[in-house]
Amino acid sequence: MICSLGKVVPETPSIPPCLPARAVVIVTIVLTAGIACRSTRPPVAVTGAAVAPAVEFLAAFVLPPPPTDAPRRLGSFSSLARDERTGRYLAVIDDRQPSRIAWLEVRYEGGRLTVSPIDVQPVVAGAGVDRRRVTAADLEGVAALPDGTFVAVEEGHRSTGAPGQPPAGEWPVALLTLSPAMTVTRIDDWPAMFDIGAARGGIRDNQGAEGLTRTPDGRLIAGLEQPRYADRTATERRGRPFGGGAGGPGRLVEFVAADGGWRARRQWLYPIAPTALRPGFDTICDDGENGLTELLALDDARFLTLERACLRGAQTPAARNTGHLYYVDAAGADDVSRLPSLASARVRGVAKTLLLDFDALIPLLPPELSQLDNFEGMAFGPTLPDGRRTVLVVSDDNFRPTQHTVFLLFRIG
Repeated sequence: MICSLGKVVPETPSIPPCLPARAVVIVTIVLTAGIACRSTRPPVAVTGAAVAPAVEFLAAFVLPPPPTDAPRRLGSFSSLARDERTGRYLAVIDDRQPSRIAWLEVRYEGGRLTVSPIDVQPVVAGAGVDRRRVTAADLEGVAALPDGTFVAVEEGHRSTGAPGQPPAGEWPVALLTLSPAMTVTRIDDWPAMFDIGAARGGIRDNQGAEGLTRTPDGRLIAGLEQPRYADRTATERRGRPFGGGAGGPGRLVEFVAADGGWRARRQWLYPIAPTALRPGFDTICDDGENGLTELLALDDARFLTLERACLRGAQTPAARNTGHLYYVDAAGADDVSRLPSLASARVRGVAKTLLLDFDALIPLLPPELSQLDNFEGMAFGPTLPDGRRTVLVVSDDNFRPTQHTVFLLFRIG
């Protein structure tokens, strides 16, 4: 989840349900895995990326404001997955009050995208599973399995027990296996290097595991929103947490099926881009540094990744979001799972190719989205009549009246 303070819109915004206009938006900037901007880290070698796919914007859909009944409240979507059995989409809701998912029906017909909510369903603990870790889980990524089950990732967070919040405690980063009925049947914790807190060299509270995808060969790949504390240089650790938007070496973590659950195996350095400021918006929102929010497997080694940030300006109360879609090639990247720190490591990270800066979409979107929004989820969308794939991206509105739940559909390849 990211803090964002977009502009106020009417209770019933006059937003068209879709945008039939189309435009090809292709950017072919190849980024290296070395972080040069605002960083003292040594250069990092990268592999050469294969040919990146083309991305074509097709349509947008803005979901109407949700009801206020908390258990069935619709919004704050942080990830999407398509249920191959029914064709419906599961969206995880990350407000933890309580943990729940939404079922959606997505259609793209005649150049129009429509998203219809079907149901909101609580996530419950099965036999022998810690109920506390389920009902107040911060679910940030989800992947569908062929047998009809799902795996969701707990980001890693703490609660102070303040009024309106879950009881005080810590929820470590974990993978939760869910039945088709949304019952958690198993929890698999991540390695200790991903514990919460600077003293442990682990993840930042509420900015840990953010994305999750399943590869065609059956592995799970998860991504960190921000670098671990131990993966930053000493200079950066002494300053504002995570260098004030300097980016840095994130990690992609591979999981393989083992003993009825999931076991962490390899890891790869994923270079998180520095936060890109915009004219009039020269301050980063609290916890709003650019970060990895989602990834989607194209094959066993190549992925789409989504990064976003939140900016604020001195002359306006509105916030400004940024969004970037990348093509990532992990073939040839070094396994860094045995390295406790990447702060001075000379390793081959994944290769990244920028496919789309979401700023290029602004002229094609409704006026209410002139500052974009908090894009966090991504899944394959409906297959087109010619057999080509689409990608569906969704924003997390944080249940704020100043934000929107927006779906964007792209043709890929």
